[in-house]
Amino acid sequence: MKMLIIAVADVFHAMTSERTYRKKQSPFKVLEMILHDDFGKFDIGVVKTLLSSFDNLFIGSRGKLNNGFIAEIIFIDAGSETRPVIKVMDSEQIINLGINRELYIEEIL
Repeated sequence: MKMLIIAVADVFHAMTSERTYRKKQSPFKVLEMILHDDFGKFDIGVVKTLLSSFDNLFIGSRGKLNNGFIAEIIFIDAGSETRPVIKVMDSEQIINLGINRELYIEEIL
């Protein structure tokens, strides 16, 4: 079991860390890739445990969207952890990224 946890943690850390050859990626995008692109390569129980911690870690955090806007994460729905509900800063606009799929959090600030 330890190796299954280490495998997910290692990939998650590597992809969310700055490297000389590429920029770090947002934790939301990384977990979406692990869930969809790499489905079956990792223990789903370990991945779901990591996902379940997202609401505690990121609610209230600010992120930069792929359209350049800055937004605050205001809600993370169980089952859609990689696509939170956000509030665009300096605006009253609230966007559910689970519905508005062309937008995503590019970077946590």
